[in-house]
Amino acid sequence: MSRSEIELAYGYLRVMDVPADEVEVLEKQLDEYAKANNLVLVDVRKDQHRLLRLGELGAWLIEKQVQHLIVPSAAHITEHPIAWMLFCEAVYLDARAELHEACPEDDHGK
Repeated sequence: MSRSEIELAYGYLRVMDVPADEVEVLEKQLDEYAKANNLVLVDVRKDQHRLLRLGELGAWLIEKQVQHLIVPSAAHITEHPIAWMLFCEAVYLDARAELHEACPEDDHGK
C-alpha cells in the first residue's frame, strides 16, 4: 500500500466528567491528526466508564476491523503505566491495529 493512499481510522476518547465543549476539542484534535497523516477519521468511540474496559475495546476494534486507532495522548487514556501497557496490548496484539497519539504530552512509563 502506497503512503499516498488514504486509510480509515477510528478515535477513542475517555469522556467521564469531561464537558461537552472539551469533547468537541478532543474530537477536532483527532480529526486534524488524521488529516495530517493521510487518514480519514470515520468514528470516535467515547468511553464514559471510570475503569478501562479493555475487553469491550478489543471487541469493538475487531468488529470494526480497525487498522488505525487515534487517541489524544497516553495521559488522556490513563496515568497508570501498567494500564497503558494493557491498553496498548489490546490495540496492538488483540486487534492488530496501529495506535496513534494525536498530542503526545508525557513520558509515560518513566
